[in-house]
Amino acid sequence: MGIITVTELFERVDEFERVLEELYANLGHASTRKGVRLLTEYICQRRRRTLKALTRLPEKQMSYISRITLRYDPQGGRTWHCFDGVALPPDVTAVQVLDTAIEFDEHLISFYKQVLQQPVNQTVKELFESLIRREQNDKTELNKIKATDHF
Repeated sequence: MGIITVTELFERVDEFERVLEELYANLGHASTRKGVRLLTEYICQRRRRTLKALTRLPEKQMSYISRITLRYDPQGGRTWHCFDGVALPPDVTAVQVLDTAIEFDEHLISFYKQVLQQPVNQTVKELFESLIRREQNDKTELNKIKATDHF
């Protein structure tokens, strides 16, 4: 087991979200499918939502939380490297875009649940429980969009 700080965990999550934001923004511009463009715009906003959620915490509290150390598997497994080399072609379907976004939510939920399996104080527990709920809600919304099959 290795050790990382909560800050390093959030940096990795932010890196995933940045990669996806760029991927979806480029895809949205390149796609000729209106449904894909609308969907990529929606998904691109997720990074801003995460950053906004974290900035709502009082600075002193976030400073404390960010220094907390966590155990993790240095190999990272599938979760840690889940978006290394991800690329979607310009002619991607909306379903493929949705599947990638849903998979990302699943990985984030897994990340956050791993944190909760460790001894953490109540403040950290509440933060990660709220992040899990947010990702689960996002995953539910994406699945609803996928189920409508309007693309």
